[in-house]
Amino acid sequence: DLRYICENMLMSEGFIIARPLAFKFVTLYSLCKELLSKQMHYDWGLRAVKSLLKQAGTLKRKEPKSDENPVLCRALRDFNVPKITTL
Repeated sequence: DLRYICENMLMSEGFIIARPLAFKFVTLYSLCKELLSKQMHYDWGLRAVKSLLKQAGTLKRKEPKSDENPVLCRALRDFNVPKITTL
């Protein structure tokens, strides 16, 4: 299950509250996968998840004392906003 993969990856990247963050993350990615179009640049698979969580780990290591929710949100924003296109 993707939630357990995310939880373990977050823990390995140094996140303390990995379980609730993984739940939120998987919920968001599931909604994106269901609601956004099926175009190729919308990659919501395991490869994208792994890349994003590694980026979140890099941000976490830069600011080890900061709150983990905004760190993951920043990684989500930085990683996903370039994918979203408008007509």
